Amino acid sequence: MTIEKKSPILSVRLGADTKQRWETYCATLGKAPSTAIKEAVEQQLKKAELFPPVKTYQQTGEAPDGEPKVRFEILMTKSEKAAVLERSNLERCSQRRWVVDAIRAGLTREPQFGMKEIDALGESNYQLLAIGRNLNQVAKAMHEGRRDSVTIESIEKLRKIIDIHTETVSGAIRASIERWDIE
Repeated sequence: MTIEKKSPILSVRLGADTKQRWETYCATLGKAPSTAIKEAVEQQLKKAELFPPVKTYQQTGEAPDGEPKVRFEILMTKSEKAAVLERSNLERCSQRRWVVDAIRAGLTREPQFGMKEIDALGESNYQLLAIGRNLNQVAKAMHEGRRDSVTIESIEKLRKIIDIHTETVSGAIRASIERWDIE
């Protein structure tokens, strides 16, 4: 078994324009571009040492039915409480459920879906099943030698359905993640 020695050299492709701008910037600092990059990396590493990354927890599944819940009380301003009520109504869930989802999103950095997203994902899965049935029909026709029944139009139709599905799922995930950002 051969142990490979890692090179201490870092190679970065900047592109002609970015490289030229970087060299001009470094010249105004009186530093070689490689020296300025090394200093920037060292500065970022020092910041990382001062502020280590926050632990991200993993959601391992639902709590067992027999596991008792632990009471946790929080105090909010009237405006915060009103905002939670408004958001939970928009998401069609209880205030308690909304707060728990917000906490889980903060701890796990994973999407916590509201009813709107769950509805969209359910419809999306329905469409996926339809696509699967259509593809099975296309494959069957091709195996039976009926290639004339497979048209560009039928494939384009499936492609459009897939695009709609992808957009729906992406929108649901984006909405769930963006829900927890503070404005």
